[in-house]
Amino acid sequence: MRSQAAKLKEIMQKKREETEVQEFNTSSTRTIAIASGKGGVGKSTFTVNFAYNLRKLDKEVLIIDSDIGMANLDIMLGVQPNYDMGHLLRGECSLEDAVIEGPAGIKLLSGITGDDSFIDIQNDAMQKLIELGDQIEKNYDYLLIDLGAGAAKSIVNTILAAEELILLLTTEPTSVMDSYSLIKILANHEYHKSIKLVINQTEDEKDAQKTANRIIKTVKKYLNLDLTLIGSIAHDRKISAALRKQKPYAEIFSNRKAARDFEKVARKISGEEKEQQAKGVKSYFHKMVGFFNKHVK
Repeated sequence: MRSQAAKLKEIMQKKREETEVQEFNTSSTRTIAIASGKGGVGKSTFTVNFAYNLRKLDKEVLIIDSDIGMANLDIMLGVQPNYDMGHLLRGECSLEDAVIEGPAGIKLLSGITGDDSFIDIQNDAMQKLIELGDQIEKNYDYLLIDLGAGAAKSIVNTILAAEELILLLTTEPTSVMDSYSLIKILANHEYHKSIKLVINQTEDEKDAQKTANRIIKTVKKYLNLDLTLIGSIAHDRKISAALRKQKPYAEIFSNRKAARDFEKVARKISGEEKEQQAKGVKSYFHKMVGFFNKHVK
């Protein structure tokens, strides 16, 4: 009599094969992972203010808070979600129930809380994820995935599945080195898309440019990957005040330099031609399930 492990392996092999062959129509929804090599560089603050400025450009934005164990976007936006993606995939709520609206119409969906949640629902996850992706594509221009810091497997897989990556770092040597380490891991996984850099918490724009130039040249020389600096964000103590008020900094301090920096980044991203025709949110979710299938194979 075959063991349960053998049966599970057979099921997941079948699902893996299905994942590899499925194709999706192109989509106008941009799927952007937002990552950092280390913590404390202001990644979630960037995500909130980037989303706020996209909303100012009349873009519909959904953020998925995927920082497992350290999710805090709900606090930063002053909202209290009742559901997360785990509830969605278990059929316990609708997308409308799970998505909560924050300031300026920013929408937030809490990611799955804990590594085991996905395993518990994986047998039914595929079709539900594709249906969820279809709904997101119909209603949003941008899906922003706020990741945890570092290079854990779940973070790397999310970056590989998303169509675009914004990598946040500061001018501090530790931040630069940790960013390089993350990029090296991506290169080892045959990552080939352009990586967009944002230098955060800058005291001097020239210093930010020098930092960007160094890592761009190093990555091109040793890893043969293209990095593009899309902007720098000035350091401002008022960001802490905005966090206490649970409002986007760029909303309540719109006349300050960092607020203008956030706006410049949003305008630059919004004005870009997509590097290739997007496969959309369904493709992103499908790839994520594929990574899980290979993990349990």
